[in-house]
Amino acid sequence: MKRNIKTVHYLGSKIRMLPEIKKCIDELNHTGGRVCDLFSGSGVVSEFLLQQYDILAVDIQKYSSVYCKARLTGGIQEIDSKKLELEIKESISRKTLLDKFKPILEYESKGMEKLSYGHIETIYEIIEKGSLYAYLGNYDYADGILSCALRKVFSDVKNMLGEEMNLVDSTITRYYGGLYFSFRQAIDIDAIATYAFRQEEPLKSKLLAALMGATTDVVNTVGKQFAQPLKIRNADGSLKTNLVKKIKTDRELDVFDKFNTWLQYYMKIPQNKHDFKVVCDDYANVLKNLSPGEVEVVYADPPYTRYHYSRYYHILETLCLHDTPSISTTFPNGKGGLSRAIYRNDRHQSPFCIKSKAPEAFENLFKYAKKAQASVVLSYSPFDKASGVTPRLLSIEEILQIARKYYEKVEVISPGQFMHSRFNKLDNNYEINYEAERLIICRK
Repeated sequence: MKRNIKTVHYLGSKIRMLPEIKKCIDELNHTGGRVCDLFSGSGVVSEFLLQQYDILAVDIQKYSSVYCKARLTGGIQEIDSKKLELEIKESISRKTLLDKFKPILEYESKGMEKLSYGHIETIYEIIEKGSLYAYLGNYDYADGILSCALRKVFSDVKNMLGEEMNLVDSTITRYYGGLYFSFRQAIDIDAIATYAFRQEEPLKSKLLAALMGATTDVVNTVGKQFAQPLKIRNADGSLKTNLVKKIKTDRELDVFDKFNTWLQYYMKIPQNKHDFKVVCDDYANVLKNLSPGEVEVVYADPPYTRYHYSRYYHILETLCLHDTPSISTTFPNGKGGLSRAIYRNDRHQSPFCIKSKAPEAFENLFKYAKKAQASVVLSYSPFDKASGVTPRLLSIEEILQIARKYYEKVEVISPGQFMHSRFNKLDNNYEINYEAERLIICRK
């Protein structure tokens, strides 16, 4: 695999802008000092800049810190990936899951066979209502109760789990199996995660990053994101028969095949002479605790709209926290029930995505960066009403007004037309940017 590739389908990915971003940083960073990648996401920018600068990679999401550690740390050449795969496949943890979830694995397998012959009801119900977490917690579904067949299978699994019902080693299977993945895929994801968390760094982060790549590759959703499972019904309530091919293709993918491909990528990352530090914390906390001159330039790529990034990556966050989170609830028609996407209750809500908080968020960014005696390069996308895309919470002009309270020299440059990926071209809710990007430059 080539370097600086997309390891996840990331909103507003900056891969095509990397040379332009570096050009701006080079012009500001005459001393060759440390660069802070303030919203580091999947680590693409940090990895690119590490070739020339020491890096401080910052993000409040745990999965981001894992990606950054995996991408910025040199490879581990002595790892035998085939031996590692066999060790995971033969682990007690995986064998236990395959045994405890045998009733649903067999039920799902028969459903996939029926799917090939046009009988779609079994698998479609699993996608719509197949969260074992919901069943075990007696949560209601907005769109009806389980069929007798699926309820019987879940009851059998519950009995087989016994005291192991809430173990962290089966979180992905219990919460997201059926909805986002086949149950066999979910079990393999859990088994690899369990193995990874028994390792030391840097192997632990390399394994988890490779697992996140595999999880993204196999997930059965539109655009390979985690914002919500497939919507399997038409507006009139009938089942969407055009999803059959996608369901079969995604759910028959082998997790270990994808995992091994990504593991090779992370194990072959070249060693770099520059230093790096990865911090999992709030952007404002990190900035205000910087010593003057500790970083020369801050590169910031905050969210643009009211749609929180955490919505699209909550399963990756759960993978990297390796916990059993409480799940948020919704109240359709006044009746309580689980959020359809099985969102974490503690899912991060960025102030940059909240209309009333965005101005203060930008204020803190510029104020603390200035206090740290750092220049700022900020990526942002303007809003054109004619384009039909999701409105930005602040305009470029409003951001410039805030920046100029702290920096005398502020300018805006256009690095060119960049089309950021959107997950579903029919739904602007998934779109972060489909316009020209702007870079706001604040010279210290």
